[in-house]
Amino acid sequence: MQLHKILAFLAENGVDYDFVGDDSIEINQVSGLDNARADQVSFLTDKKYLDYLQTTQAGLVILNKKMVDATHVAHLLVDNPYYVYALVAQLLNPLKPASNFIHPSAVVHQDAIVGDDVYIGENVVVQQGVKIESGSYLAAGCVIEEFTTLGKQCRIGSNATICHHCSLGDNVIIEAGAVIGGDGFGWANNQGQWFKIPQVGRVIIGNNVSIGNNVTVDRGAIEDTIIEDNCIIDNQVHLAHNVKIGSGSAIAGQAGFAGSTVLGKNCTVAGQVGFAGHIEITDNVHFLAKAGVTHDITESGAYAGFPAIKASDWQKNSVRVRQLDKLAKQVKALQKQIDILSN
Repeated sequence: MQLHKILAFLAENGVDYDFVGDDSIEINQVSGLDNARADQVSFLTDKKYLDYLQTTQAGLVILNKKMVDATHVAHLLVDNPYYVYALVAQLLNPLKPASNFIHPSAVVHQDAIVGDDVYIGENVVVQQGVKIESGSYLAAGCVIEEFTTLGKQCRIGSNATICHHCSLGDNVIIEAGAVIGGDGFGWANNQGQWFKIPQVGRVIIGNNVSIGNNVTVDRGAIEDTIIEDNCIIDNQVHLAHNVKIGSGSAIAGQAGFAGSTVLGKNCTVAGQVGFAGHIEITDNVHFLAKAGVTHDITESGAYAGFPAIKASDWQKNSVRVRQLDKLAKQVKALQKQIDILSN
């Protein structure tokens, strides 16, 4: 693709940029700075890779506006290089477009409502009462159970399952192997025997939500499990029944939420963070990796450790813990001196 077309695309998307170079060159793919070829575009957001900028063979580099004259190759100066890189990468690597197609091996119930330009791949199952709006893409082997609704432009990955009566908004991505709306861990014990509690709630997912590979989102036990608009959820995350995720939140891989926990808006959760059940997290809270959250968080900020405390306090404690052995030796020496003086 000629570079001037990429520049036009960015302008159409409201990107304010300064360009230095020849806009007639071909740019066909993205790459890292150190391995890029002359027909590839790269970017720089971390100064520790600054040396690569001097030797890169990339045809185009996306940089922050403050980095004027930082490279000899053609470059774009923008406010947010990573965002602009994402736009360019999307342009050069378009998703497989949805089209008005149903594979002969798919099973689509006669009562299902399928909108225009919906792609239904091999061995897909669409059950009774399902409604799929226009432009959605269902990859091979996925199952959409009865009375579930999919909004416009949704993409459901291979072998993903959307269980019955769930609701997805527009532009929702469900990656391969995810299970949305499966039964949660609802059991009652009587005299040592476990009795299953029917899970009668649903899963409600807002607009512009992305859910990663092999994520499990359990349906509500009585009320619904809810994921609000503009959330992104990484691979292998588990949301138990009745969890609510506030809009704009981001959750990294292998995080786990026990039942009925509420995460506020615009929160970030790093990898392997665990949440106890029935707790509430306010807006704009950020959890560092492997934090264990056992209580309500009512003040915005960064938290870490187990049980999770403010990250600044956790960092101080971590330094002190590393000094415990030295402190113990000092106490032992002092005790020895006291014993000598006492005798």
